[in-house]
Amino acid sequence: MPDARTQEIAIEQQAVDQVYERVEVMRAQARELAREGHQRATTGLTTGLVERDAMVIRADRRLRTLDAEAEGLVFGRLDYDDGEVYRIGRLGLRDEQSEPLLVDWRAPAAAAFYRATSGEPLGVVRRRIIISRGPEVIDLDDDLLDPDGAGELRVLGEGALLAALRRSRGPLMRDIVTTIQREQDEAIRSPARGVTVVTGGPGTGKTQVALHRAAYLLYTDRGRFADGRVLVVGPSTVFTNYISRVLPALGEDSVHLRAIGELFDGVTATRRDPAAVAEIKGADTMPRLLTELMWQTPPGAPARLRLVYAGQVLTLDEAALAQARVRARERADRLGTAPNAARGLAAAALLEALWTRVDGEHLERGAFVEDVADRGEFLSFLRDWWPHLTPPDVLSWLDDPARSAPVLGAAAAEALAVSYRDCDGWAVDDVPLLDELTGLLGEAPPPRRPTQAETGWRLRELTSGTQHVDTFVLSLGLHDGWSLYAPGHPTPIALAGPKIDNDAIHAAQRWAEAVILREGHRVVSWTDGFDPHGEDGYVPVLAEPLPPPEPEPEDTGGDDYAHVILDEAQDLSPMEARMIARRAAYASMTIVGDLGQATHPLAAASWPELLARLGRREARTLELRTGYRVPQTLADYAARLLPPGIAPTRSYRPGGELTVRQVDDLHAAVREAVRDAPRDATTAVVAADHTAAALAPLVEGATVVPAGVVKGLEYDHVIVVEPAEILAAEPRGASRLYVVLTRAVASLAVLHHAPLPRALQP
Repeated sequence: MPDARTQEIAIEQQAVDQVYERVEVMRAQARELAREGHQRATTGLTTGLVERDAMVIRADRRLRTLDAEAEGLVFGRLDYDDGEVYRIGRLGLRDEQSEPLLVDWRAPAAAAFYRATSGEPLGVVRRRIIISRGPEVIDLDDDLLDPDGAGELRVLGEGALLAALRRSRGPLMRDIVTTIQREQDEAIRSPARGVTVVTGGPGTGKTQVALHRAAYLLYTDRGRFADGRVLVVGPSTVFTNYISRVLPALGEDSVHLRAIGELFDGVTATRRDPAAVAEIKGADTMPRLLTELMWQTPPGAPARLRLVYAGQVLTLDEAALAQARVRARERADRLGTAPNAARGLAAAALLEALWTRVDGEHLERGAFVEDVADRGEFLSFLRDWWPHLTPPDVLSWLDDPARSAPVLGAAAAEALAVSYRDCDGWAVDDVPLLDELTGLLGEAPPPRRPTQAETGWRLRELTSGTQHVDTFVLSLGLHDGWSLYAPGHPTPIALAGPKIDNDAIHAAQRWAEAVILREGHRVVSWTDGFDPHGEDGYVPVLAEPLPPPEPEPEDTGGDDYAHVILDEAQDLSPMEARMIARRAAYASMTIVGDLGQATHPLAAASWPELLARLGRREARTLELRTGYRVPQTLADYAARLLPPGIAPTRSYRPGGELTVRQVDDLHAAVREAVRDAPRDATTAVVAADHTAAALAPLVEGATVVPAGVVKGLEYDHVIVVEPAEILAAEPRGASRLYVVLTRAVASLAVLHHAPLPRALQP
């Protein structure tokens, strides 16, 4: 006879099988809805096309929800004292009779799964964790919350949370939907309005809370928060790539996930400036500097204006042109006109200066202005002398220290100039400056659309793997029969069905021509191309070209977002906070961070100070006090570096393996430490930013991570190289080293040749 565990697993397997069978039924219904929508394209009626679009979009969303990547669709069960049984999962399902089959983890009915305790059971007798591998139930773990009400209920196993925490890390962060704890759940489900600050030390799950909160907000008010109206901002592209699969695994792929260095459209900055330069660029003096900078004469602008009028040679030299620029700016300031909208004022200032050079009372000023203002040489000079400015243009002028010295002083101006002369591409600290200039400069020509290679965030958000096509495409391969795609549609607008032989290309093209004609376009021939999935296809040559696509709305507009989530917010500089505030002007916010991990030289000293930088005054604050990732031994070792006033996090996990070794040959020791690292575990070698690159060729099977970008990442085993160098590399080196020492979730090895920092000495 099977033992109790086997019998209970079989019971849960039956329930899980029923859920997956229902999912398959719903998936088939969604496909049928999509197919019906595609067929509406053949009706020839405009109303049919509108219905088609609505049906296809609805079906596509449902399919994406059902296809969401997940480790287990069903992961929990609640047995109540009144006999009710709820199973908890990644989405909500009802059976054919509309009875609840699976409760979405975000639903109010599922709250007890995370909040019930033995002291406050909330009516729950037994809480069960269902551990699955895909659709197969492989184990169970129970918590008995009300022993008096247990009756015949069997209770199996113990330590589901610890088992989950001890799993080896993968290359990407997993969701924690099965193991959310009570204090985390309270933060996730806190009200959406206003500002919520979630604080906690390393390993308390702050980032997971932030991401699960995004999913919760979408569940509770999808009409308000869907379609990209939730923005999640992380500290680096390394970090955002690491967390990029959590929300899709929870069935949500409409959230905008950005690193600080990606918030200016068309720029993906990953390089960090040295702390001294970051302090200059991040300071609240920069708006004044940028305002002065944008009114200065552009590099390469002509230094003389010369033309002939009424037989007279009129000349404006460099000094006269400078005076004209000052007058144009004064008028623009009075009128509130930005530089890119002030060319008319610049023209007027030049004409006034030229008129003072005219000799002759018989000449009329009005005639002079009308004549000269329309001349080609004057207009050509004006375009070169007062060009349309872009933020990158203006920011690049800071390579000349003379431009910034009046505001910053000579030493800071030179340091800033060196950072722009000697580096390739923009740094992360440049992104807020580019963003600031966008508002200061005023309207400029629309930027070209960035390529996917330029914008890593676009790649992260294309979770379905499809692209939008720019014209119609006919293809065969991913669906039954031929598929016709339209511009801007990642899914087919019509399917040919089995009536057209798959090998009859010409017949399929004739069918497609009829559908395209109903869309208002006539096909004259066909060429080769690709569909949104990258498969071979046929592209029609149209009698009249398609109109150019309307420009996409800006992703960074202040009122485009309904909720903004800031992770690692303790490191926002004043300029970064201004950039965020513009995007969150009309949005509620969730601010997540730990003052003990503040490493930016201009990091706020308190949460009220950061709120003030963001233009907010009041917030509800929730503290996560328990660390679930870093074992106690490693947490205690790192806590030696905490400044006074920052309480160490208490760890849920005992133990942890710590090794500290002083070595003569660091490179040889690193190679040896990597060879001795635990098998089947993620291993990282962390060193000061300026030395990390030299270590990369020495290791195999481990990831070398500069200390400056390791924040938020987790590894089973971490090898820290030369802590004294990490400490000495920046003003807040102690906080940086604290971050580095709290990245390991199982074991930590510290290798050093120089003496250890005093706080870490035995």
